[in-house]
Amino acid sequence: MKNDLLKNKDYFKRNKWVYSLGGIGRDLAYTLYTTFLLTFILYTKDVTPGEFATISLIMIICRIWDGINDPIMGGIIENTRTKIGKFKPWILIGAVTNSIVLILIYTLPLKGTAFVIAFAFLYLLWDMTYTMNDIGYWSMLPSLTSEPRQRDVITSMANLFAGLGTILANGLIPVLTVGSLAIGNSAVTGYRVVAIVIGILFMGCQAFVCAGVKEKPLPKNTQSDEKIGFKKMVKIIFNNKQVLWTSLILLFASLSSALLTAFGTNYIYLSYGYEGTNTTLFVIAYGAASGLTFVIYPMLTKKLTRNQIIKISFVLVIIGYLALMLSETFIANKSLAFYLLCFEALFIGIGHALFYLIAAIFLANTIEYNELMTGERNEALIFSVRPFMSKMSSSLQQVIIMVVYLAIGLTEITNKISEAENAAISNPELWTVDYKADYISSVLADASDGMTFALRAVMAGLPIVFMWIGYVITMKKYKIDEKEYQRILTELEKRKEG
Repeated sequence: MKNDLLKNKDYFKRNKWVYSLGGIGRDLAYTLYTTFLLTFILYTKDVTPGEFATISLIMIICRIWDGINDPIMGGIIENTRTKIGKFKPWILIGAVTNSIVLILIYTLPLKGTAFVIAFAFLYLLWDMTYTMNDIGYWSMLPSLTSEPRQRDVITSMANLFAGLGTILANGLIPVLTVGSLAIGNSAVTGYRVVAIVIGILFMGCQAFVCAGVKEKPLPKNTQSDEKIGFKKMVKIIFNNKQVLWTSLILLFASLSSALLTAFGTNYIYLSYGYEGTNTTLFVIAYGAASGLTFVIYPMLTKKLTRNQIIKISFVLVIIGYLALMLSETFIANKSLAFYLLCFEALFIGIGHALFYLIAAIFLANTIEYNELMTGERNEALIFSVRPFMSKMSSSLQQVIIMVVYLAIGLTEITNKISEAENAAISNPELWTVDYKADYISSVLADASDGMTFALRAVMAGLPIVFMWIGYVITMKKYKIDEKEYQRILTELEKRKEG
């Protein structure tokens, strides 16, 4: 008995580090794709408003389809039985194929209609391959432990290292692709090199997970060989009301946090200059919140319930966004305004990170709730809700981006910068670092104050609305608090003993 206990502790210690560290490469790749893909297109491809609208619609449609496809992938994983488990094969296959697609998107030298056609194919392929890895990876988490404290630890660690991957990507990619430190003095070359390196890291990190993680044996009643069809997948997900409410919480939490960084890069270029270091300082300040949250959250859980922490996170976000809007509107000193912007991003990031971390724990706890109600765990099916909501959020985000950018005429500015980035490759003798910087500064000077104000209003105003909706749903509809979760575990133990 004692040896088994020690063995379980050793497994948990290894699992929490291997599983969490493996997430760094995943989120490096995910951030390169989701945060910087549109920036890459705008600043390296000369796109007409019609082409930009077409690319946006492709992204919206593919993300919706991919989200719908998530439960199907969850069902495939549930039905997988191999010597290395049901999660690891898809984690590895997804990582390898997705990395190849990622590299192709950033390296193919296509423009105009040819690029739009290739983009449609590769974008859909990226979504399909990433789904394999994403659902496999996050579905594995509940199988590593069911002890509440351990699950809190491994969930927070996984989110911490995922956040670290995001911070590294957000910190390094702008510097290596934009401004005086860009690789090859061009965003075209910079993104090409960065994509290759990150693709290799993604594959390596996920291979590390597959080689090092030890899964906890599932309860016997989940080891059935019964095949799960699409109808059963829909029934499992939609009959669990707590999963449904948690999915909406995840949707609005994700949408609220995404808009700041989605508009932030272009806002900083227009307001503070086309230099990657400015964007890096901003996103590092925002991303550092994940690390601080990892420190803050365990201390908060010792004294507060999750619902109380949710309230704190909500207040932090609202105050941060209001401060951002006011300081950027009324402070004329550019240096002071920028540093305040970074501080406000850190403040907002802590609130968002706390909220999303708890929402992820909410979803994990519905696994045992589902087992109590139905006798089955169905981790992969339930955890497919998380990437599904992420992709629905991403689709809605892209709709907002498309409407705003077309309305303010952003492509008129970005196309001129794109021409300079490509000219720096074809004619490097003329387009030196200084010459290119001076030209781009003159282009940005043509941007109107109305354009920057519109970006600021959207990236500060809409997140407040979405965060409020997520908060209301949490307070009124989610019922599995700490006391209820412990009751569920007790009932499951009694059922096993009986």
